[in-house]
Amino acid sequence: MKKSTLGLLITLLWSMTSVASTAEKKALSQQTYKVLIAAQASFGTANADNAISSLNALLTQLKKTPYEQAIVLQTLAHAYIAQEDYSTAIPPLKQSVELNALPPKPQQQMAYDLIRLYMATEGFTDAINLLNSWLTQAAPPQAEAYIMLATAHLQLGHFEQAVAPLKQAITMSKAPKERWYQSLLSAYSELKQYQPCIRLLHTMLQRFPDRPIYWRQLAGIQLTEDKYSDALATMELAYLRGHIKTEQELLNLAQLYLHLNAPYKAATLIEDEIKQNHVNKTEKNWEQAANAWLLARETDKAIAALEKAESILQNPKRELRLAQLYMESRRWKEADKTLDTLINSRKLNAAETGKAWILLGIVRHKAKSTSKARAAFEQAKRYKKTANSAKQWLAFIN
Repeated sequence: MKKSTLGLLITLLWSMTSVASTAEKKALSQQTYKVLIAAQASFGTANADNAISSLNALLTQLKKTPYEQAIVLQTLAHAYIAQEDYSTAIPPLKQSVELNALPPKPQQQMAYDLIRLYMATEGFTDAINLLNSWLTQAAPPQAEAYIMLATAHLQLGHFEQAVAPLKQAITMSKAPKERWYQSLLSAYSELKQYQPCIRLLHTMLQRFPDRPIYWRQLAGIQLTEDKYSDALATMELAYLRGHIKTEQELLNLAQLYLHLNAPYKAATLIEDEIKQNHVNKTEKNWEQAANAWLLARETDKAIAALEKAESILQNPKRELRLAQLYMESRRWKEADKTLDTLINSRKLNAAETGKAWILLGIVRHKAKSTSKARAAFEQAKRYKKTANSAKQWLAFIN
């Protein structure tokens, strides 16, 4: 994980002013003060390397003065930071922290800067160790510090250890950042702790109701936990808010309606979204609508949907089914025409052909065309699976 140069330079600016402020409390020697001021003035310029050399030379003269040594080491670290050489900045800053020679507040800030350097250079274990110590001394610690601790654990795959600091940061902050919730959700998900995931997503949706991804994630986890009614409620709310837009999401909602015995809603949803061009006008989608209408016992609407499917792509088995629906609705002429055309197309297998002849015989019998019905049943006798049924119909007619 890389940390932005801007963030580290902000830390640098703090440290540059801290030298002056601490100097007022603890006197620096005139020589040390001059070297520090000259070094800071050269940060980011062509003379930066000379400043680093002068600071290193000064350090060899300050072995018996921990306070001045700590200040110089701190300034040396920031010289490297100014050059974006973060790895090289760590040893002098760490040494300055370990001297523990600055007043409490600057000492704490310097330790915090070191933690940030560890994070910038992916030294997550070092960052965790120092943060655990730092958090016991900081008064009061900021939420961002807990976020850094959690981030370090997440980077190392310590998902369980990341949960507590994330929750602490969210709890103590008046305006928790969205990414903090996302990190906590990721930790719960990695741990397969789905109930906490669900509770957290409810909270996230209260704070960020216009994020479609959270609605999808909540419904997905509820389905994983076999909470189908809860998942449907979530998806319905998302749909009403306009967050379910893609064809697949809309068809998934329709399938969930079917799973929970709400076929009328499923069929209505599919047809409405087809009309609005959110679901494609494919024969498969029209057939799905027809299946839903049939489950809702809306035969006429099922027929209309199947007719639209057939107008896009003809399918012999679907035509046979359509003929049966015509018969259920007593639409004898349409059933007769469909069956006659289907039989003559020779696209059915033997069993289906026998069934078609049986249906055609029944249709013609209902239409009072006895001779034509008898002829159809005679044809059905030729097929093994419909022979007995055909004989019974012929006996009934005779």
